[in-house]
Amino acid sequence: MSTQVLNRLAQQLVHAVVPGLGDDRASSLSLTNRVSREIRADVSGGARKEWDDVKQAIQGLSRTAKIRVQEDLAEALDKNLRGLELCRQKGKRSWEGEEGVKMSNLPQYVHLLLNLADRPSIETHDFAYTYLHRVPPSGPTADQILYQEIMASEPFEPGEFWDEEVLSGWTDSEDEYERETSSEDSDGSPEEDYVKTPSSAAIRAERRREEEVRRKQLEEDRTEEALEVVRGLKDGYWNKPGKINLMKEGVYGWRDLVTQSNTASLAAQIVNNPLVTDNAITSFQLQREIIFALSGRSGVIFGFSDEGVCSIIQDHPQVNHLSPASLDDVLQDFQRYANRAAMIRRFVFETLQSESPPSLHAHSGYSRRMNRPNKTQQAFAGACQDILSEFNLWLSELETAFIRGNDGTSSSSLVPGTSTASTPSLLLLELDQRSSTILVLLSSFIPHSSDSTVLLNMIHTSINTFDRSVDNSHFATIFDIFMQTAQPTWQMLGIWIRYGMPIPSSFTDPEEVYLLTNDEGDERKLEEEFFIQRDRDVSWADEDFYECGFVVGDYGYPEWIGDELGEMILEAGKARGLLKSLLGGMGMVEGWQDLQEVLVILGSGPEGSKRSGIEVNIAEKISNYLTPICQLIQFHLRRVLDEECGLGEHLDAIEGVMYFRGFEVLDDWSLGLFQKVSSNEKWADFQTLTSTFRDITEEKQAGWMNPAGIRIRTTRSSGAIMGPRALEIVRVQYEVPFPLSQLFSSTSVELRAEVFTFILQLRMAHYLLVQTKKLDRDLSARMILDGENGIRGMWRMRQKLSWFIDTVYTWLTDRIIEVQSAEFRRTLSEMTSLKLMIALELEHTRKIRNYAFLHPSTSEIYENIQNIFDLIHTFSECYTSYINENPFKAKRKEDYITRRRPRLRRNKKKDDLSSDEEDEREIKEHSISFIELGLGERMNKMDKDLDESVVQIREGVERLAMESELEVDGWSMLAFSLEEWR
Repeated sequence: MSTQVLNRLAQQLVHAVVPGLGDDRASSLSLTNRVSREIRADVSGGARKEWDDVKQAIQGLSRTAKIRVQEDLAEALDKNLRGLELCRQKGKRSWEGEEGVKMSNLPQYVHLLLNLADRPSIETHDFAYTYLHRVPPSGPTADQILYQEIMASEPFEPGEFWDEEVLSGWTDSEDEYERETSSEDSDGSPEEDYVKTPSSAAIRAERRREEEVRRKQLEEDRTEEALEVVRGLKDGYWNKPGKINLMKEGVYGWRDLVTQSNTASLAAQIVNNPLVTDNAITSFQLQREIIFALSGRSGVIFGFSDEGVCSIIQDHPQVNHLSPASLDDVLQDFQRYANRAAMIRRFVFETLQSESPPSLHAHSGYSRRMNRPNKTQQAFAGACQDILSEFNLWLSELETAFIRGNDGTSSSSLVPGTSTASTPSLLLLELDQRSSTILVLLSSFIPHSSDSTVLLNMIHTSINTFDRSVDNSHFATIFDIFMQTAQPTWQMLGIWIRYGMPIPSSFTDPEEVYLLTNDEGDERKLEEEFFIQRDRDVSWADEDFYECGFVVGDYGYPEWIGDELGEMILEAGKARGLLKSLLGGMGMVEGWQDLQEVLVILGSGPEGSKRSGIEVNIAEKISNYLTPICQLIQFHLRRVLDEECGLGEHLDAIEGVMYFRGFEVLDDWSLGLFQKVSSNEKWADFQTLTSTFRDITEEKQAGWMNPAGIRIRTTRSSGAIMGPRALEIVRVQYEVPFPLSQLFSSTSVELRAEVFTFILQLRMAHYLLVQTKKLDRDLSARMILDGENGIRGMWRMRQKLSWFIDTVYTWLTDRIIEVQSAEFRRTLSEMTSLKLMIALELEHTRKIRNYAFLHPSTSEIYENIQNIFDLIHTFSECYTSYINENPFKAKRKEDYITRRRPRLRRNKKKDDLSSDEEDEREIKEHSISFIELGLGERMNKMDKDLDESVVQIREGVERLAMESELEVDGWSMLAFSLEEWR
């Protein structure tokens, strides 16, 4: 067809389909070109469409319209499809040369129109409504209208007559006579040749058509007769139970006779038993019924319910030459096998047919599962289907031998030369040896197939516990089942390791500036059946996301992977996801081997497909393949954390602040803070604390401490508390960027901040004692007036307080923090697993915090140390007041009331006073009584309080040292140092 003709026909099609174009040349030309392109593509390179493809497309459009509540459009499409089906059926029965449209090309025509169609518009819905409610014409038919038009045109001239004989046609004799006469009288001139009249040509064409119809009808009758013969043959074997005879009286098996003492009572029992009938079938028919049941088909003995459960029909006929008891035993044995096979068939049907269109099994006796089967379940169903195919093929060979006689394919392996289907006992033995083990295992796996981990664990356990000395072929079959069933999980495992844990889109889009907020963008979903699951309660902003964001499922790691390798796989996927978010991807795992390639165990069978002597440890082979891959990913993540994220630099900054390793900065900053606290100035403002720290850091050029990430705040109002105890509310925060925030989490930083606060209190206590030494010159001048006893008592008191503070400070910083930090850094440098690094960080910070007396088990020791801090503050005030002009003048009552003093343990009060009121009363009474004492008495009382606190601390530390299981323990060193007290 030329291009011009094609364009003209395409234009005619456009104007026929879209009559409203009118003079719109642009739209008409565009649509014409589109039609021409579709036709050329369909003719030149397109695959020929079949009617089923077009039918499914129209049905899909109808279902879509129903979903969108476009009922008119959906019903119109269904009505149009029925009309096209009717046209196809008519077209098959007629010669295509007489039709305007070839029905064989109808799918191509409809496919072209579907390609040219646009989305339904308002006009489409209006047309659909009109098409549904179209009224059939009630006037004359098209033939009647044509006849009226012909008659209205007066086809005959006046005076002409139509020969009635010619109208009806000549007879055969007249035709032959005139032909002979014409041939004899003709002189050879062309004008006198025989001329066919219109009526004779129509008659001959009609005769030819009638002969063609008779010939086709004859062929159809012959074909129908042949099909009827075939159907009769098939129906005779498959459906008709055969002739059922009457069972002869007195025919019982030897077992019934020898186990019953009275034959008459046995006969009466059989006669009175309603389940025993007088009907009987031959052993030949029994064999057919057994094969039917094993194939899943009902008969006169076995029946199947709608759920596929095989049962023995209660009023089934007996079998000649078999007693009812022996027959019942045989039937029960085969019923068990039939039920197992039926259970597997039903499972395969429900699992695999759920992916098919509903029309394929809408009227089946099996109810569809409500839940869609997972991929592992489908793979297991495929493995079951392969085994069923072999089982059904074996049964079909038995049926063939059963009908046609014995052949080599059905010969029994137990009795060579004898057909397996010859007797029920031989068939049962052969069935037990050939398929019993596999059918039992498969039927036991099916109830647990909904969970992929449990299913694979059961198959793996069967492989490990299988007795291969019985039959090695069964072991190979189970191994094939495992490999085929584990393929989906293996593919999911490959996606997890190759692509890592799902990352939100905001983390991987370079055009977005993202923060760790609740709105993190879309995230790839993991398969629900995968043994690694996403915990949706944990957000990427949470500090424990790396540890708790993706966790193992309820059933743990699969047995064929193991817990150790499972943890490594989980860690590798998380590491891969972090690397993807940091670097935009990585290409270390080039390929992912198939599971069968990993378990390279092909045997030495004759065709290379059978396995013999298989020795394999599945978990070991998988571990040997996956361990290097997971380790390589972890090595890469550790390198990125060190080189790209600055792990070492942030650790130096954290320890420099929290453990006072930045001496120059922290000495100046803490000195200013101690002065404000001692002078009772305002010091607890977090902005002031942070800004002064950053100013000193900039002045000292200590940028390695990362001052921009440090925040110093207070947890609450200090109230009127004075001295080192007032610094108990100070906390330091260090902001760590992602992903190091997963390692140095807020919990870890908070634990270190508590240690920072305790060290800051020790340093302030030391500062107060040092400040008193600056007043020793003035105090020496007063020794002449007041005597030496009181002043020397203050010096002894200061010496004791200094010894205790220096002992605890030196032990904590030099013996604990320095040693533990060095060990922590050494261990951390050897680790590649981020999860283990997080665990090590928390273990290290908790250990330091425990040694700083901040654990609940050391709360009593911590409170005694705080009491000593109060004694130091009181001692500093006494020292200062004694130097003043009126050393014995009482200070303001308010100053002593608000000062915390050591409290003795109280028993439970019976009065109604609250604990706060009691504390205030005790402090007030103690402060007043302490003020009224002289200098020497005050020092004696403070010395007594100090000695009580130190003794309690020493006893508590010794108890901790005894409870410790470590050979070298920090508590032992502190207990040894405190032994020098007194």
